[in-house]
Amino acid sequence: MSTEIDREIITHLMQIEGQLNMINSKIYNFPGFEDLSVDEMKELDEIEDDMKKGNKISLTDLS
Repeated sequence: MSTEIDREIITHLMQIEGQLNMINSKIYNFPGFEDLSVDEMKELDEIEDDMKKGNKISLTDLS
């Protein structure tokens, strides 16, 4: 493999690691389903539907 391809792979893996850290933080701070409003539950359903379709989700838009 070339050095440039290696660099791209490492960069991509670092981005994935950052996203996983953000997800972990959101899960850790998640209040629990019983504390969610109806609107928040609908939003989670929409996110789940988008993920099932393979759509990417911006984690910055979820905060």
